[in-house]
Amino acid sequence: MSNTTYNNPSQYKGKEWNELLQCFNKRDLKASLKGAYRKTGNEILKIARQRLMSSGIAHASKLKKGIRLRVYPRGGGFMITVKPHGKQGFHVNRFGLEKPVLMWAEEGTKERMLRLLPSDGKHVIKTDKGFRTVGAFTGRMPAYHFLDGVYEQGVQILNRDIPSNLENSVMRKAGRLGWT
Repeated sequence: MSNTTYNNPSQYKGKEWNELLQCFNKRDLKASLKGAYRKTGNEILKIARQRLMSSGIAHASKLKKGIRLRVYPRGGGFMITVKPHGKQGFHVNRFGLEKPVLMWAEEGTKERMLRLLPSDGKHVIKTDKGFRTVGAFTGRMPAYHFLDGVYEQGVQILNRDIPSNLENSVMRKAGRLGWT
């Protein structure tokens, strides 16, 4: 190990930076990497939530908690998603049921009818007075596509912030390990 002491992280170049990374075990290095991804991902998450608020969907302030950040457990990156997981990403409707409304709002839904007749798979039956509809029409939900522009903005933020966030995360972890 080098005896050189630097107080400024930007002075760690080449050999000193490699020696610093060699003192980390695999777990500490992965934790530093995930910390940098989490910090950068939270900035992109704020943009996604702002786009949801401006999309015009009803109750957006309640729904914005459903957009979530997932940092991959092995340190390989992160993603912003609206897919529900566990208790996250669900909206409780007026009947107390949990529904993945954000997932439907991002992609939209198609028109459909509830309850097909088992005999012929149709939604109407013929009676002596004509035809009668069975099953409720559920309508369709338009696609809001609030995550579409987030990717382009996210790439710029990622390229701008990930090197500095990674360096800060590594230096913070090195400080805990005794490097100065």
